[in-house]
Amino acid sequence: MAIIIPESSYERRVKALYEKQIRMEALEGKFIKKVYKFNSNLLDVKEAVLRHQRKVGKLQKVVMERREELEKRVSFMEELAQELEATKLRNLAMKEQIKQRKMIARQRKNEIMERIQTLSKTTGTYVNQEALPARVKGVTVLRGDKRDQLIPFDLNATDAEGLNSLCQHLESLNVDVSQWQQLVSLAMDVAMEARAPTTPPKEVANCKSIIEIDLTSPTSHQA
Repeated sequence: MAIIIPESSYERRVKALYEKQIRMEALEGKFIKKVYKFNSNLLDVKEAVLRHQRKVGKLQKVVMERREELEKRVSFMEELAQELEATKLRNLAMKEQIKQRKMIARQRKNEIMERIQTLSKTTGTYVNQEALPARVKGVTVLRGDKRDQLIPFDLNATDAEGLNSLCQHLESLNVDVSQWQQLVSLAMDVAMEARAPTTPPKEVANCKSIIEIDLTSPTSHQA
């Protein structure tokens, strides 16, 4: 039969302290786990915040770049609109100038054609426009009591000697050489303007100057 020895008060206190220590260690372990979990969660939150901040930073950068790009586009569109308006005004001014020049050119051409008709009737001379400006070709009609006399001419526009000889011959027949030369010169101007878009031959470039020389030749001042 076992003998039961009653615990002393000291043993009871030691046992109570031991049990209390075990409970404290258990509580401490739970607390450490909670602290670790809290720290882990806090670290996750911090990382999430950092990721969010990086995303926000990137988004702000993109927004800033887009804003700058938009401002540049707006500025470009404003400059483009101003340039288009300026170009429109220049085009309108240019069209008006072209219109005025065409009107002046038509008036001048009409005046020249009227002058040519007048000189043609006065001198009795017909100038072949199709032959100009390379050649001076046509016919002068001398009115007579019984019959008219035809004086045809067909000369190279650069033939200054031939033109001077023709002028002397016409003057000997009492033809107003000054008006005849004016007629040929005006007809030459019309032909040159009609062929302006193309490059004229070398000899054609000197046609007008030759006629002008004839206008100041001694034969035009003889009576």
